[in-house]
Amino acid sequence: MATKQDKLNAVLNELKMATSDINGAGIISPDGMMIADQLGGDQADAAAAMGAAVGSLAKRVTDTLKVGDFQEVSIRGANASILLFDIEHRASLIISVAQRANLGLVLLEARQAQSQLAQIL
Repeated sequence: MATKQDKLNAVLNELKMATSDINGAGIISPDGMMIADQLGGDQADAAAAMGAAVGSLAKRVTDTLKVGDFQEVSIRGANASILLFDIEHRASLIISVAQRANLGLVLLEARQAQSQLAQIL
């Protein structure tokens, strides 16, 4: 029987394989710890800490402006983008996306993964 960690990694693998525009993905806890890491590179701890900080700030902004619960945030850089999705206030899905990505397809796949991860967590 697959462990919870195996199930989380399977969802991340499936997400990464869904489109070549996704460079990597991970699941981070609200306190900035990496739960599952498929981001690649050696910056997992930093990505988890900063992702949690961005998620916390996004939650405060959505609460302050009374626009409903925080769901997702996008950060566009010169060479790539970072997407962060809330997973029922228990974790966040962080995704690194290619510069000229088809964001419609990426968002569709990411939201499906977000739903699957919520069921596992």
